[in-house]
Amino acid sequence: MAEDIQSVVLHETTQRRYLNYALSVITSRALPDVRDGLKPVQRRILYAMYHNLGLTPDSKHRKSAAVVGEVMAKYHPHGDQSIYDAMVRLAQDFSLRYPLVDGQGNFGSMDGDGAAAMRYTEAKLQHLAIEMLSELRKETVPTRANYDGTLEEPVVLPAQVPNLLINGASGIAVGMATNIPPHHLGEVISGCVALIDNPALTVEDLVKDYILAPDFPGGPAILNTQEELIDLYTTGSGAIEMRGRWELEKEARRSQIVITAIPYGLNKSSLIMDIAGHIQTGKVPQLVDIRDESTEDVRIVLELKRGANPEAAMAYLFRRTPLQTRFNANLTCLVPVDDAALSLDGTELTTPKRLDLKSILKAFLDFRYGVTRARLQYDLRKLEARIHILKGFAIIFNALDEAIQIIRKSEGKADARQKLMDRFELDYEQAEAILETKLYRLARMEIDSILDELREKETLAEQLRVLLANDDKLWALIRDELEAIRDAYDDRRLSPISGPVEEKNFSEETYIVEEDAFCIVTRQGWFKRQKSYSDLDAIRVREGDAVGWVLPSTTIHTLTFFTNMGKAYTLRVADIAQTTGYGEPIGATFDFSDGEHVVFVASSDPRCQPRMIDEVKATLNKEDPPPPWLIAMSRNGRVLRVPFENFAEPSNRNGRTFMRLDDGDDRVVDAALCAGHEVISMITYQTFALLFPVREVNILSSYGKGVQAIRRNKDDHVLGFVLTSEKMHGITVETDRGREEVIRPNKYSITSRGNRGRQLSRTGHIVRVARPPIEISAEPDDTEPPKPLSPNVVDDGQGSLV
Repeated sequence: MAEDIQSVVLHETTQRRYLNYALSVITSRALPDVRDGLKPVQRRILYAMYHNLGLTPDSKHRKSAAVVGEVMAKYHPHGDQSIYDAMVRLAQDFSLRYPLVDGQGNFGSMDGDGAAAMRYTEAKLQHLAIEMLSELRKETVPTRANYDGTLEEPVVLPAQVPNLLINGASGIAVGMATNIPPHHLGEVISGCVALIDNPALTVEDLVKDYILAPDFPGGPAILNTQEELIDLYTTGSGAIEMRGRWELEKEARRSQIVITAIPYGLNKSSLIMDIAGHIQTGKVPQLVDIRDESTEDVRIVLELKRGANPEAAMAYLFRRTPLQTRFNANLTCLVPVDDAALSLDGTELTTPKRLDLKSILKAFLDFRYGVTRARLQYDLRKLEARIHILKGFAIIFNALDEAIQIIRKSEGKADARQKLMDRFELDYEQAEAILETKLYRLARMEIDSILDELREKETLAEQLRVLLANDDKLWALIRDELEAIRDAYDDRRLSPISGPVEEKNFSEETYIVEEDAFCIVTRQGWFKRQKSYSDLDAIRVREGDAVGWVLPSTTIHTLTFFTNMGKAYTLRVADIAQTTGYGEPIGATFDFSDGEHVVFVASSDPRCQPRMIDEVKATLNKEDPPPPWLIAMSRNGRVLRVPFENFAEPSNRNGRTFMRLDDGDDRVVDAALCAGHEVISMITYQTFALLFPVREVNILSSYGKGVQAIRRNKDDHVLGFVLTSEKMHGITVETDRGREEVIRPNKYSITSRGNRGRQLSRTGHIVRVARPPIEISAEPDDTEPPKPLSPNVVDDGQGSLV
């Protein structure tokens, strides 16, 4: 036992064995051959159906299980399901542009339905498959032993059609993959013929005049430019932009969109579910329903809302669903190394290689040249063998009586054969053929027919010799045969080449149904929208939380959250969850930093914005951004005024900066919208109160650090502010001794920005700041007094909300 154990270097052994495995997957499983465009399992299926089972197009269908069993028993040493799956794909007209197997029964669908079990389905070969197999009997391609060495199988099929391009291929090997799109048979053969006539043609010439683009089953439109396609076919890789096709149908007063083609390889059922999801959530308000009326052809009906724009609906679907997608082409296949390189089984070696379009066509034409030459040589050998026999009959015809006498006097067949060979200088085959001939064939008419056949065969043999000796005539024959194939199987192109489509830009509002809503934000950062509410206390919030802001708006407007970190986050009201529950945390929608929380919420709805008075309008310069403006104040006592319009459009998850903060513990304590006539009433922790006009804060066009609002002590910090335009309104505060004070214009003088302000208590500090309710009018032009909607509070400076 110990003597049988060998020591090996692990990494070398692993590398060698993995490379062997990789080579096996690449050459024997995943990649197609450039000559017949087939993978080994596909080749073996077609060969077994033709050679072993005789399932030609004029025969009866036979159970798929019989085909799978024949292939697995004799040629393909893998599981029956993998063989059946490969055969099913060969029969699917939505997978192959030109199916090679004629399936009877359930062979799957575009909806992703799998084929029925192999015991229920039946199959035989399509006519086009015969064009790939019919020359096998003429020894046109090399063969090799099957997996157990008991039978022979072809290394490659003698395909008369460029199957690699017309049906395409896809597969994943080890370290490489292939994804070749299908093409139109007529275009590909026209390209082959043109290349025979002019070998100097370039890829650009072929794409411009012959092989215009891929041709996908199902017929999606191709959006690539000609330059993009030329680049793809030159490099062997690139993306093909596919788009479903649709048309508008009108019935009485209603209209509907009918999708008649979807991208190649797309699961139709999944696409319908995807579109239905967008319709149900109201993201495509132009559509009200979807249904599938497909039979053999695709017919997906989208019901339009009366008066809706179908172009807007389709623009959304093309952008947000797989109705427009890409096919990433990769023209990698197996290519013979050279004539001298042989594998262990005596057949030629192949290597994976990414080819351009011309190289693929040239490889097929070179293969056809070799197959056609081998076929003609086989025919010539058969003709010469027959001519040789016929010459033997011609030799004895003039001495027929003597030959008969020799046969009658012989002592048996062997003796007669030898005597005929000696007398007439015949060889074994000729003498044997004469002895096997029935006597009636030696009659005058039969002899004449033999002589006529001899002359005919000699003429044909001479023609074959001329063909084999002249490459130009041989290529002309190949050309004629390709044109005959094209005439027999040509059909219309399925995929129109529309080229780049000018995208119609529709605003986001086009896809939003305008509805009134109340946007509700809580102190702990949860938000939602509701159609209505009866009372603030009736709004449902989490335990320990409270309503912070309630803003009337519509789904076409936006909501902006301003945080203590100087960041603004904006989203559309239509994107806020509509619920009577708790809603969603803001931090799940945006990327908040640690400790970041909302200090102010604003809406782009005019009902939620202050109105500018005439006196302020008169003071504005033409260069000043229009109101409303955002007023923000930091803990360190800096104040900023910037246009609110900077934050009205939706932002990304990272938000936008509206205020630059000092290093350290500086934070935004509060923010508000102003119209320019208000007074800022502010308070600090050490009870310093200051009132100054908003107009003293310069308007910045973008974010910044702002200007100094109050001259504070080093150990003091700002707690908050409110905007007031009435003498009796202000900011309400409470000191540590329980004293409550309202900082308002009728009690405290309005001074200038930047001074120390007035101290309420020399020994105490502020423990609570409470601001008046947010006041929002019902309509932008409403003259009625504003209705209080929600209370507001700020940080007390000690880390808690009060």
